[in-house]
Amino acid sequence: MILKKGKAVRAKRTLLIAAVILIVASAAATGHSADLAGEVAPDFTLKSIRGSDVALSSYKGKVVLLNFWSVWCMPCREELPSMNKLYLKYKDNGLVVLAVSTDDDTESVDKLLIKNPVDFPVLMDAGMKVSKRKYHVNAEPTTFLIGKDGKIIRKYFGSVDWMDDAVQKEITAHF
Repeated sequence: MILKKGKAVRAKRTLLIAAVILIVASAAATGHSADLAGEVAPDFTLKSIRGSDVALSSYKGKVVLLNFWSVWCMPCREELPSMNKLYLKYKDNGLVVLAVSTDDDTESVDKLLIKNPVDFPVLMDAGMKVSKRKYHVNAEPTTFLIGKDGKIIRKYFGSVDWMDDAVQKEITAHF
C-alpha cells in the first residue's frame, strides 16, 4: 500500500510521538528520572588510568563532582582546566572530582592528559556500563554534583566554566 505524501508525514509523526511516549513510560516504570536529582548516586567501582580500583562509595561524607567525558569531545576537553582549578581550590574543603572517561582505551586518555594534566582521578568506563546504565548519560560532558549524604544534588549538561562565581557558590554551599 502506497501512502500519499501527507499521510506518510502524519504516519511518521505518529510513530515518533509513540516512540517518545514509550521512552518516557519506560523510564517512569523503571524508576529512573531523567536527572536523578534527589536520588542516592548509584555506586560503582572503576579502574583509574593508573590501574587502581576507585569506588564512589569511598567518598561518602565528601562533596563529589562526577564528570563523564571522552577524548573526542571538544567541550569536555575545554572544561578540564577550569575543573582542575576548582579541584585545587577546594580539595582541602573536601571536594572530590572524579572524571570518568567513556573512551575504550587508556592510551588516548593518557595522551590527552600529558598535554592537559589534571590533579584528580581519571577513571575508565569502557563499554559505558556506569555512564549509560547507571547514570543515563546520553551526551558529554555530563557532570553530577553529589552531596556528602551521597545524594545527587544537580546534573550539569555540557561544558561548564567551573571557576564561574555562581557555580562555585552552588558547589561550596554543600561543604
